[in-house]
Amino acid sequence: MEKEVLFERMCRTVREAGDLIRTCTSAGACRTKEGTANFVTKYDSMVQEFLIQRLSALVPKAVFVGEEDGYSEGKIGKGDTFIIDPIDGTTNFICGFPVCGISVGLSRQGRMEIGVVYNPFREEMFAAGRGTGAFLNGRKLVLRDCALGESVLCMDTAPYTPELRDGIFEELRRLSYLCMDMRSIGSAALSICYVACGRAAAYISPKLCVWDYAAASLILTEAGGVITGKNGEELNLATRAAVLAGSPKAHAEILESGT
Repeated sequence: MEKEVLFERMCRTVREAGDLIRTCTSAGACRTKEGTANFVTKYDSMVQEFLIQRLSALVPKAVFVGEEDGYSEGKIGKGDTFIIDPIDGTTNFICGFPVCGISVGLSRQGRMEIGVVYNPFREEMFAAGRGTGAFLNGRKLVLRDCALGESVLCMDTAPYTPELRDGIFEELRRLSYLCMDMRSIGSAALSICYVACGRAAAYISPKLCVWDYAAASLILTEAGGVITGKNGEELNLATRAAVLAGSPKAHAEILESGT
């Protein structure tokens, strides 16, 4: 299948998956998994299964790596791998806070080729193809290279690993003096996309899994941004990595600040 056609069909599939959760009035019963305050609802599993079925038809030989139902043990192979987070921002979803993203990325030879992140509640679809640009609802994104002092900083506070919180809060305290203000929206994928579309200068997290950032990483870099590990190292689709994303200026500022 041609890349352009696959891109369009992936976007359509993710939008259809959004219909499964956009009209829901309650997250219903939920269970916990590894880590503190780490929740799963029936919709996480439902959306992931829907995506796997539809995407398998598009790329029959693809491998799947996903957050739920055992797919987190999958390995990103040399061929085609779909990397899925069915609801990035499950705690928001449970609380009725309408900020969460369906995140689907396609890697080939261990390199991101297509990334789609969709917030069904705002009906905002961020998407990118390697070498073809990044888009928000069809509008091409060109990142404004702003400094920290010209915008806000998005961040995570290690909700699943409270032992990291003292360290991240100290880092955030120092960074708070360099930016206009700080935001924690509860979705890594959307936070990175917000950098791509100019709503934030940078995003920092002490610990992410590959499904949290894979799709969004391509959207950011295709828009002109930078995403690395905390110390500027390549991520290489690593899991349980500290992540730093930003405009080139803001990314450099954070590295230079010693955080």
